[in-house]
Amino acid sequence: MRKLLFFPIFLLLLNSCSVLSELTALKKCEFRLYSIQDPAVCGIEMSDRSTLSDFTFLEGQLIAANLLRGTLPFDITINMEVRNPGTTTAAVNSIEWVAYIDDLEVASGLVDRRIEVAPSGGLAIVPLKIHADLIDYMEGDNPKTMMNFALNLVGTSDQPSNLSMKIKPSLLVGGKIVQYPGFFTVSHEFSSGE
Repeated sequence: MRKLLFFPIFLLLLNSCSVLSELTALKKCEFRLYSIQDPAVCGIEMSDRSTLSDFTFLEGQLIAANLLRGTLPFDITINMEVRNPGTTTAAVNSIEWVAYIDDLEVASGLVDRRIEVAPSGGLAIVPLKIHADLIDYMEGDNPKTMMNFALNLVGTSDQPSNLSMKIKPSLLVGGKIVQYPGFFTVSHEFSSGE
């Protein structure tokens, strides 16, 4: 009977050591904003636009129709790079995130899948898909912030924008999610031409 009881306890301890190793490795990981891709307003790709004349008549009509309905949907993918300089594999089961443009919170979300990062300089790219309605940011100084961000995306602003992400990874330990203690911030200042 003792042998039968010992084996499950041994497996539980082995699993706990593995999770502890992954958590320790995660603490050593370096996070950075790697790239921005697929910026779109009202479903219109923005990365190849730099002036109003770059929009077709139908695209202008689509934007105007959305404005009349009181909405201006904006989508972008932020690719976050996770680098593991440690000697053991780092892993997370989910990542909670909040996105900011110049200290203005614009979106939040959850990447709900396991991500493993190999040791000794291994890299993982984690895409964070942001969806926001720009109409929600048309009060106070927010329009200026959002316009400057848009101009930086198309390469025509003379003032940089700061994009930052608050990140909180989580691990699965014994069937329960254990969250990293608090959020940490990853930010990147970019300007026209980047």
